Amino acid sequence: MLVRILIPLLFVSSLLFGELYKVPDFEADIFSKDGNKLKKIELSIMFDGDNVRENDYKLLDALNIVISSFYIEDLFTSKGKERFKTLLKQYIMKKYMLDIDFIYILRLDIKERIDVDELLKRINRTDSILRSKKRGSVQSDTNEKLLQINE
Repeated sequence: MLVRILIPLLFVSSLLFGELYKVPDFEADIFSKDGNKLKKIELSIMFDGDNVRENDYKLLDALNIVISSFYIEDLFTSKGKERFKTLLKQYIMKKYMLDIDFIYILRLDIKERIDVDELLKRINRTDSILRSKKRGSVQSDTNEKLLQINE
């Protein structure tokens, strides 16, 4: 008797809820209001809707387009995140006719960029300091040896 009730319930619940599609480590370069500098973000996001798995490439395209229209500072406020999710859902519906029920932002981080030129300058400065210290210790060792020979 219980099986007769559970099977239809499971079937109906699977029709009511859409598929889930997770984008685990999405990276994008977004402008900052601070001097219009590009900053790299990393985002994990989940889409809940019909046929999202088979249309994953459309979701990624929409994500790339919509996220690039935001400043990084706006994405880190709750109001900005809600606005982002709303615009993303609207864009996906308008462009691809995909109905997204929910969008969940699982993680949003700023990735620190490594400025290669600055890193090379620091390495060269450190290398120069080490060389000069080594030369200084070699010279003092040589001076001590000369003093010992002269005595």
